[in-house]
Amino acid sequence: MPNSAADAAPAPLRLALPNDASAVETARQAVLAHLQGQALSPRALYRLELVLEETLMNRFWHAFPQGGRHTVDLTVQLTPETLELCFQDDGVAFDPTRAEPAPVAASLQQARPGGLGLMLTRKAALACDYHRRDGRNRFTVTLART
Repeated sequence: MPNSAADAAPAPLRLALPNDASAVETARQAVLAHLQGQALSPRALYRLELVLEETLMNRFWHAFPQGGRHTVDLTVQLTPETLELCFQDDGVAFDPTRAEPAPVAASLQQARPGGLGLMLTRKAALACDYHRRDGRNRFTVTLART
């Protein structure tokens, strides 16, 4: 019998998202609705939204250089201590766990938009894991619930 809201985790949420920037808000709303009442800290919710947006936008912008219709599959799994986001797609192979961080600008005048999402995702995560199998990327980000 569950002892707390954290022990009574919901079944995983599975979403199939079109490779379109408008899908980020759809995903955000669906994930937050799914996790409502699960005793996640405001800090955990912030990290969740950050990782969700940064990872999806990176996939939408970079994974499909030839264009066309593609799907990014997202699975959200809650455990008593963690929140796991798994992103899968058939885009260009890219291992975010081995990518070099973007250089930090020396001044505001030298700063350019973009390039920091991967660094922010790594800092927010307890763990990041990547596999390429059967022509599909699988990137899993594990976040703390607190």
